[in-house]
Amino acid sequence: MKKILVQLLFLAVFLAPQTVFSQTKVSYTITAEANALMCPFLSPKLMELLTKKGAEAVYKDDKLAVHFSTLKDLEMTDEFIKGLIDQIGYEPRLFTIVKTYE
Repeated sequence: MKKILVQLLFLAVFLAPQTVFSQTKVSYTITAEANALMCPFLSPKLMELLTKKGAEAVYKDDKLAVHFSTLKDLEMTDEFIKGLIDQIGYEPRLFTIVKTYE
């Protein structure tokens, strides 16, 4: 009985960290036509709104693309992101969203 209890404890200790750390991340890249993300007023507002909605590590690179990530469980749909883009005042049809799963 003691041997089985030790084995179960070992199994729990071994598997618990793997299930906690095995959550998949989703990385997003948002680009826009006509250098729309160059706007010094709207692009920071978009980045702030994405952060409020659960995005992590939000930044804009020198090629005017916005990058961020979420956990797989909190994945944002393209429609949701385009809704935020529209809410800020951009024209959603000018934007492209690319997702990669890690």
